[in-house]
Amino acid sequence: MNKKQPSGFLKKAVALVKDRQARRLIDARPDLHDFWRQPAPDGNVPSAYIAPVHRSRALVSLIKDLPKDAAILEVGCNVGRNLAFLHDSGYRNLTGIEISPHAARLLRETYPQLVDASVKVGAAEEVLPGFEDKRFDLVFTMAVLEHIHPDSTSVFENMARVARSLLTIEPERHASHRQYPHDIRAIFTGLGFELVHSVSMGELPDTADDPAIAQYFAWRFKEAAGARRHV
Repeated sequence: MNKKQPSGFLKKAVALVKDRQARRLIDARPDLHDFWRQPAPDGNVPSAYIAPVHRSRALVSLIKDLPKDAAILEVGCNVGRNLAFLHDSGYRNLTGIEISPHAARLLRETYPQLVDASVKVGAAEEVLPGFEDKRFDLVFTMAVLEHIHPDSTSVFENMARVARSLLTIEPERHASHRQYPHDIRAIFTGLGFELVHSVSMGELPDTADDPAIAQYFAWRFKEAAGARRHV
């Protein structure tokens, strides 16, 4: 005899219970923000992000089609290594968002070439709404969206609103009380963008031997033809 399958209502109820259980295991959004604002968050000391320049080299290889006068925004720029490498590669119209004032201070001390770059200190949820529509030719992240709280979907919506194209370098399945497995492709295609390229960071020469980022994926999006703006 075939076992009776659960009804649609029951499936939704089970999913809801699991969601509530999961939410009890993750940090509340204010606690998450407080963690990232610390001078030296456990496992994420800002000074540790200065050395791996090869990651920034891989980043630039993914946007080599972008003109040098492009307006570029990095969401979660940390100590500024990526922005500095972009500057040294000929890109000058650079903006960063960083939640940690300590990382932003170290950015200024470490990379004097970024003197003219605008770095907004604050949570992405707070800073992104202040930019006008389609302000940037490229908005990119590296290991940042995985830390965006499930209650902060406005971050994705505002990234789509201010960007003409997107590059996200993020893991697919990381999950912990401070890491959330967002479906990057589904999110941005649902916000009016089309995926034009994706590649494992482990396939790129500069990051193939870096186990910390080789498991990440780079997704490049452009605004879909006829896409409506999102607010």
